Amino acid sequence: MIICSCTMISDKDIEEALVEILNQPDAPIPTPGVVYRHLSRRMNCCGCAPLAVETIYNKVNELENKGLISPYVCATARSKLIEFTARCSTRRSSTNDAPTPARDRQLKVA
Repeated sequence: MIICSCTMISDKDIEEALVEILNQPDAPIPTPGVVYRHLSRRMNCCGCAPLAVETIYNKVNELENKGLISPYVCATARSKLIEFTARCSTRRSSTNDAPTPARDRQLKVA
């Protein structure tokens, strides 16, 4: 399945990258950015980001079940991904609530 049509990344590409990334000593958090850089690609429009994250989560589980990466690495990657996702969503929600010059002008006009 194609995950990113801009850079032609498939779920198979992500799976292969995850095996290589997660079998490194001190493996980084397998975020879309890490995976895309590993594939020597770059997000263009970022429309694929939610699907890429979902695919990474699913592939980490599949790879563990297939025995291609250790359960310890999977648990560590999963906990880091959950923490990373929580931090990102917290930042997004605080950014959406933060006053902006445009929002301030709308409030003054109303």
